[in-house]
Formats: sequence, structure tokens, C-alpha cells
Amino acid sequence: MKKKKQFATEPPTVAELGENKANLLIQELWEKLREYEDRLALSSRNSSKSPSSDSPADKAERKKLKRLVVEIRLALNLDIRGIKDH
Repeated sequence: MKKKKQFATEPPTVAELGENKANLLIQELWEKLREYEDRLALSSRNSSKSPSSDSPADKAERKKLKRLVVEIRLALNLDIRGIKDH
């Protein structure tokens, strides 16, 4: 069974949400992004963990998180541009 994409639809626009809700959404996404970045920081490459402690599942999770961080950053940049344009 294929896993459903988390960001399969287009992000909402500021006009659809209103500026206050858009700002709340950006804040929520920013906090989630920071959480993902913190989780990405925990690897043998940049901590005292040994390389053998990185399981294949951990490596796969890091790849997923990196891809998600990129997607979130792109979405935030698009949303922020939408706010600045208004």
C-alpha cells in the first residue's frame, strides 16, 4: 500500500485564509519545521553517536525529513510572498 502524500494539495492562499489565520499557519509550520530540523540533527554525522547506531530505518527517516523540510520551506516562502504582495 502506497503512503498518501502529506502535501498532495496546493497550499491555501492568504486570501482564502485571511491574514490572521495565514500568520497562525505560518507559525505552526515554522514550529514543525524546527522540530524536524532538530530531529535531523540527531545522527552519527553530527553528534557523538556511533555510525553503527544509525539503522537503515533511521537513515530512511532522515531522508523523508529532509524532503519534508524542503517542501515546508518552499511552501512557507510561497505563503510569505503572498502576504507581502497583499
